[in-house]
Amino acid sequence: MLAPFKILLLLVFSLISCAAHAAEPALLTQFVAGRSLDEATEVLKQAIGAHNYTFVRQQAIDSRLVPLEWEAKSVRIVYFCNFDTMDAALRRDSRTARIMPCRITLIEGDKGVDLVAVNPAWISEQWNAPDLQPGCVQLKQDYLAILEEAAL
Repeated sequence: MLAPFKILLLLVFSLISCAAHAAEPALLTQFVAGRSLDEATEVLKQAIGAHNYTFVRQQAIDSRLVPLEWEAKSVRIVYFCNFDTMDAALRRDSRTARIMPCRITLIEGDKGVDLVAVNPAWISEQWNAPDLQPGCVQLKQDYLAILEEAAL
């Protein structure tokens, strides 16, 4: 059960080290107080739909890496997409396939659930892709609106 947390921490530390010189933060985060993982997931799905995105799927962070009964029960990834936005991004630059569909990781703790997403504007900075930056900044704003609504 600790393995998913170690993987997540490694990812976070890697992002932080890369982000030290970036104008954009690497991660977008929001805390949902007083809710379980299942409750936060349902509220997140509603926020996704309210912002013109489609829920795609959800999975445990270690899904298909371990037997089902061993999967982490406190860390979940929710995938969502606006297919028109994805199509336009893929036409501009095929690298965007690495970040599509959008995803938010939910991490359940004692007092609530942390929502964590990699900032698409930070990613476009790392790629040195100024033509992608406006779309990625808009996607970042969409993420922030979804995260904020899910925390209400």
